[in-house]
Amino acid sequence: MTRVVVLLLACLALCGAALAAPVAAQQPADLTVEVVDDGEPFSVGDPIIIRVEVRYAEDARVELDSAMTELGPLDAALPELETVEPGFTVVVWRSAAFQVGAFEFQLPPITIVRGEQRQTLMPPLQRVEIVSSLPSEDVASRPLTPPQELEGGSGFAFWIAALLAVAAGFVLARLLGIRARRRRGAPARSPAAEAHRPPPLPELAAGANAAEFCAALAAAVRAHLAHRYRIPAQSLTSAELPEQLAAAGAPAAAVQRVRTLLRECDAATFADHTPPSARLDGYRQLAAAIIDGDPERP
Repeated sequence: MTRVVVLLLACLALCGAALAAPVAAQQPADLTVEVVDDGEPFSVGDPIIIRVEVRYAEDARVELDSAMTELGPLDAALPELETVEPGFTVVVWRSAAFQVGAFEFQLPPITIVRGEQRQTLMPPLQRVEIVSSLPSEDVASRPLTPPQELEGGSGFAFWIAALLAVAAGFVLARLLGIRARRRRGAPARSPAAEAHRPPPLPELAAGANAAEFCAALAAAVRAHLAHRYRIPAQSLTSAELPEQLAAAGAPAAAVQRVRTLLRECDAATFADHTPPSARLDGYRQLAAAIIDGDPERP
């Protein structure tokens, strides 16, 4: 009787192990998706980094199509795979967008391979918001704060204000007299002074030649940067210019925008790449943001 019980228990243990093996093999892997940002919407041309962390059994591996990934309204990007440790892989896509709006995009499936078994993970649908890179006009539309009455404004404050008004009137009269004399006999503005002004940005007309349009955009931006930072922007390559800007003290955001614009314009000008008109408009917004968002030195 004892032998029968022992045999039954052994059989039950073997059956349990056999049933547990496939269950363990089918344990679902886990992935998390993060669109790396600083809590603010992305601007046109900003780099967009999509990071996927995949955790799985240590004796498994990750398979992912290494070809260029289409990301909907975002630029297509190549996936970068890094196995941090057994059972943990990070996949990164580096992209950008040149259209304004809220967009959704789908990442490709990721496959976990363990022996003969394959498990496919589908990342959730992602959503990003792209805003114009031009400076906001909200400040100009804000109502002015009414002047506050000074405390203790008696006779002393009145005479101070009167003296300031007389001085301001005297300075204004002098300036008007100088301006009138210049109008009568001053020579025209020199070509060198006019050369400091960056050329106007080209307008995006219907049927515009993409290569010529992008070349004009890049030339206008280079002219502005040459005067703004006193660097030979016209003679620097598209790789050298951002480095010179950073060395000259330009903000990191401005350096990144210049790098992005020059890369895109070079592709349209020299690589026989014809962007759609909506994307060309994004290039123009980016160029305007570089110039308008980076005031010249006095």
